[in-house]
Amino acid sequence: MKKITTHGLIGIYIEIIFLCTCLGMHHASASNDLRDEIFLSQGWDHKTRQTLSYTSFGSRFIPYDWFIALEQPGTHELLRDNRHMASLGFITVQADEYNPDGLPVGLVRDSDKKNGDYIGLTCAACHTGQVSIHGKRIRIDGGQALIDFSQFEQSVLAALKTTLADPEKFSRFFKIINARAGIETEILKDQLQKRIVELEQRYAVNKTDVPYGKGRLDAFGQIFNAIAVEALHLPGNIRAPDAPTSYPVLWDASHLDVVQWNGSAPNKEPAPLFQNAITALAVYGTVSVPQDKRTYESSIRISNLGSIQREFYQLIAPQWPTEYAGTLDVKKVAAGKLLYDQHCLQCHSYVDPLDKKRKLTAVLTPVINVGTDSLMSDNFKNRTVKSGVLEGKSLMIFAGDKIPAETNPLDLVTHTAAGALFNQPWQTLKAVFKEYQSNNPAPENSIPGYKARPINGVWASSPYLHNGSVPTIYDLLLPVAERPITFYVGNIELDLIKVGHIISESPHATFFDTRLRGNSNAGHEYGTQLNDEQRWQLVEYIKGL
Repeated sequence: MKKITTHGLIGIYIEIIFLCTCLGMHHASASNDLRDEIFLSQGWDHKTRQTLSYTSFGSRFIPYDWFIALEQPGTHELLRDNRHMASLGFITVQADEYNPDGLPVGLVRDSDKKNGDYIGLTCAACHTGQVSIHGKRIRIDGGQALIDFSQFEQSVLAALKTTLADPEKFSRFFKIINARAGIETEILKDQLQKRIVELEQRYAVNKTDVPYGKGRLDAFGQIFNAIAVEALHLPGNIRAPDAPTSYPVLWDASHLDVVQWNGSAPNKEPAPLFQNAITALAVYGTVSVPQDKRTYESSIRISNLGSIQREFYQLIAPQWPTEYAGTLDVKKVAAGKLLYDQHCLQCHSYVDPLDKKRKLTAVLTPVINVGTDSLMSDNFKNRTVKSGVLEGKSLMIFAGDKIPAETNPLDLVTHTAAGALFNQPWQTLKAVFKEYQSNNPAPENSIPGYKARPINGVWASSPYLHNGSVPTIYDLLLPVAERPITFYVGNIELDLIKVGHIISESPHATFFDTRLRGNSNAGHEYGTQLNDEQRWQLVEYIKGL
């Protein structure tokens, strides 16, 4: 019998689901005026931007009223206070019709029919950037966020624990919750304790000796644990999510043939819906995987995923903001283009943003050639886990190879996402048609490596390399031995010369050490033989891409 590959299985997905359907199946401080934010022309209007910032994909973190009422440990100040949220890297904004409670970008109120309203995260939490130029705050739609995801999680957990332990804090908390929802004291205490235990268990599963800091997360590692450990109740499957990567920019991503830093995900429909469903499960989405069920109930907002993907298809890269950052040196730009064509173009192709149907191809470079830190790629390819109750089930629910007793965690994640999507076949079919675009087919590639994509707008997405180990474009053009060994991440002030963020120590910035496991700044030594004048010419040209 011919083996069906994962890519081939995705290709038959629409036919199966159609059959099921037919059968009825800032670093911005609080002193900054939040109204002063500047938006660049990236293909979205205000309504689109705000809608996507506050569109839920099914994340269920803690009850919404709790988040509104919780205080920070050691103070009466609220957890959601803008100064506190900004210190964690969130972009704080004013309340408006799309965001009545003035939540930071990427946090959203969502309703659960069984359990009421929850606070959750959205795509915008990790994929909205911000830079500051001479005191002007500039939003980067689809850009790399600089949130400290782990610290955010720990701050919420600490607030829950101190609220339960401190009678005065609990009294203030109870008055707000009881006034809005009406609940008995002991029931609320039990609910707090239960969620504290759940979060402590989750964080213990994802414990790692490699600090993520601002702007990074081991998304693959955490989603693998969410399914292989938590959903399947198999603690023996714990694998340390110790290969954090930067949050990738999303402009042009929906036009590429493959996505993810290692180019592991094909981007022809319905693969994007699968990828986004997996993301929802990774970021506090819920799913039930009982042995006696063929499809799985989940919190995934499938229809919303279709809308989100459709709008990201319209997003384009931000252009260098000459009004605030200064005009480009024409002579340097001309010389830099010649150098770019000679040293960079083979991997980083040009993009015509006016071509709304553009089809882009990423260049997959083997790790042995690019030389960058291999841990993320190695973990993805080499880790195996027990299948538990999924052993013997078809990879794609109704078709595909049977899942063996021990397998790559990606198989379990793919199966679970498919089960959640098949559980709502009509919503899934509508989402596929809503977001559908024609992309180039993904290449068959079994060699571990990383994806090189067009770098238009790269000025707004530091630090660089997949693991965020090089702070500026200029540093990336230096030989490895001359690149910064340590630096700070979290200051959004743009370095107008080297192009990246300012890397000196500043309040709430996190320390990055390239000597730690998974943090190597080695590799990508392309153009490093240039002299310094040529480097500056190339930097000037790259600013304008």
